[in-house]
Amino acid sequence: MPDPSEIRTRRLLLRRPLPSDTEAFVEVHTSPETHAYPGVAPRTRAESLRLLELFQRDWDTHGVGYWAVLPAAGGEVLGFGGLRHSVDEGEKVLNLYFRFLPVAWGHGYAPEMGHAAVRWAQRNRPELPVVIATATSNTPALRVAEKLGFQRVLERIHEGVPEVLFRLPGPLT
Repeated sequence: MPDPSEIRTRRLLLRRPLPSDTEAFVEVHTSPETHAYPGVAPRTRAESLRLLELFQRDWDTHGVGYWAVLPAAGGEVLGFGGLRHSVDEGEKVLNLYFRFLPVAWGHGYAPEMGHAAVRWAQRNRPELPVVIATATSNTPALRVAEKLGFQRVLERIHEGVPEVLFRLPGPLT
């Protein structure tokens, strides 16, 4: 099985978060700007650090998790995203997640990272459906899900917020 801890796309480097990424992770997860849509409020620093520990355990337990996303040519962390083993509606799934710093918005990085994640899932975990869950008001995330070919399968209320569940249809391509 290929090592998912580092994947390169045309413009991005996707790699397992390193200790040096901690402050960028905290910035992404505590910023009100990166939490502009209802669903998940910005976290505190302590909550962000616990979340990073959880995401690192995913790598240790499942051999895949959320990546730090950086420019392939070098530079600072743009955001975080990738795949996480999860259970949704009683079914084992891979949850596709992404959250980027405002400087990275509007450049197509989320769909590019998402395509790489879907390709990895197809090759390495084809038995697990890939899903995206997001607030119905999060228009940018809805657009990314649709660009990636995901289909809406369910609208629900999650922690008091209207949410839509997307699923990649059929066999992954």
